[in-house]
Amino acid sequence: MDTRKINILNAIIEAYIDMPTPVGSRTLSKEYNLGVSSATIRNEMADLEDLGFLNKPHQSAGRIPSNKAYRFYVNELYKNFVAYEDKKYSENIKNRLLHISNDLEEFYKNTVNLLAEISNCTSYLVTPERPDTTIKRLTLVKLDEYTALLILIGNKGIVERHFLEISNFEDEDFEYIEKILNQEICGIDFEKIESLKVTLSMDMAKYGKFISEIIKLARNFNKKVSAIEIYYDGLTNILNFDEYKDLDRAREFMGLIEDRDSLMEILSNDLSSNKIEVIIGDENEAELMKKNSIIRAPFNSSYGVLGSLGIIGPVRIDYPKLLKIIKVFSDGVAKGLVEM
Repeated sequence: MDTRKINILNAIIEAYIDMPTPVGSRTLSKEYNLGVSSATIRNEMADLEDLGFLNKPHQSAGRIPSNKAYRFYVNELYKNFVAYEDKKYSENIKNRLLHISNDLEEFYKNTVNLLAEISNCTSYLVTPERPDTTIKRLTLVKLDEYTALLILIGNKGIVERHFLEISNFEDEDFEYIEKILNQEICGIDFEKIESLKVTLSMDMAKYGKFISEIIKLARNFNKKVSAIEIYYDGLTNILNFDEYKDLDRAREFMGLIEDRDSLMEILSNDLSSNKIEVIIGDENEAELMKKNSIIRAPFNSSYGVLGSLGIIGPVRIDYPKLLKIIKVFSDGVAKGLVEM
């Protein structure tokens, strides 16, 4: 495709993203510096329609982009996007998430909440089965007279933090409990934690309930490690788009996202990719997703792809802006996980 056609097609797409009404040659001539007459623009638009890049709605003089047009547009964006990096922005995202998150689950929930807020789309995050097979280290920190911090560290780097209530704990007893639990819990298979019983001396029996609570959290750590989780937020953001003013369509979309099995099927390929991707319209396999687009990216750790995050919106979304947002979130989340 020659440069003039590309410039006209890009202008039509950007005009339609900004306002979802068919775009005519007069609008392009007035609002975009294309350097050609309205007549020339009309001829080029006719050629673009013949090539399948534009559609002409019934009884309208203007044109709207086809899915083929959006794919071409995104592919052109990719050419300049591969090396895109915004260290300051991703650092800011990381710091905001760490500031409001006490453990890994809260970190993920806050990630999709912030991503939905900034992108104004429906956001999601997929975590795979985690690679940890044992608890490497258990740390207890007495914060004050009434509060303790429990840190569980998996053998591949997964970290969870929990705040526990305490009362009347002697410092030396606190240190002894940490030592005993490390001996009993660390390095053994998760299955053995399920049936673990810790024998306490008579003078330590008063801490039995506290120790049982820690063992329960260690068991739950095992369950979380072995499960693929999906987090999402911003479900009602879809109502901000003209395409979803039809409430029946909006309800169908919301129902699809809230159905975990259906959502898992839609996002089943998320963890097989190691690069940012855009799935446009009918490139989606699920029928209800064929009028939507997904922009997704992996977030990595030192031992490979840890998960994937993305946004879902109608095909008419601001791809340049959202590609950058997804990239900085992917980088920011990866950095945040190192410090969790």
